[in-house]
Amino acid sequence: MKLKAIIAVAGVFAISFANAKDHAAKAPVMEAEAPLGATISTGYMTNYIFYGVDLGEDAIWTGIDYTLNMLPIPVDVGVWYINPTSGPGNDDELDLYASVAGPSFAGFDTSLTFTAFLYPEASSGETYEVSLSVGRSLGIVDFAASAHYDFEIEGWYFDAGVEKAIGLTDSLDVVVSAGVSYQDDYYSAGGDWNHAYVQASVPIALRSNVTLEPYIAGLFALDAIEDIQDDIVHGGVSLSVSF
Repeated sequence: MKLKAIIAVAGVFAISFANAKDHAAKAPVMEAEAPLGATISTGYMTNYIFYGVDLGEDAIWTGIDYTLNMLPIPVDVGVWYINPTSGPGNDDELDLYASVAGPSFAGFDTSLTFTAFLYPEASSGETYEVSLSVGRSLGIVDFAASAHYDFEIEGWYFDAGVEKAIGLTDSLDVVVSAGVSYQDDYYSAGGDWNHAYVQASVPIALRSNVTLEPYIAGLFALDAIEDIQDDIVHGGVSLSVSF
């Protein structure tokens, strides 16, 4: 009797195991969901530097970026808000922007961006800008340049720079960048060199979609802004999450 019971129990387990294997084979495989194409970021700046000019100190900022893929061409849209708490200006700023990728030529990638700058605490209230950006890898360094036209100021701002990632360890890089800017009827009448800068940042991947990035930078005021802006060393840190 014991032998028959053991055989019966073994038969039940065998049938259950076979059914489980068959069910597992027929069960649909759940695919990993594609990312939504959104990024939420926040950070702190010792100085909020806008086109070479210090607009406030001890600034906290946050932003959301999202890629709209349901249109004929992808459009990147975003909202960015900064609150400088001390220093010159220290007015809150809200930026609303949309950007589309343009055609590539001679190895250069292009993009066109429209930005609305809103100042809730300032009497001027708002200004609007259109920007054309180009960039490409030159092998040793990455090059980027952009041209901005402000419709309220009716002036141009141009910048160009290079960037290189230098490996500290197998999983950690320091990103070094440097550049220079030029303006025409933006901060001063006519055309003048605006400022030069150097910067070093260390992007740290906390997870595959979470990045912490501290930075330190040097600003060198040139002809257009040297009467209103000192050379300064500033820095900050940002945290971004993509999903």
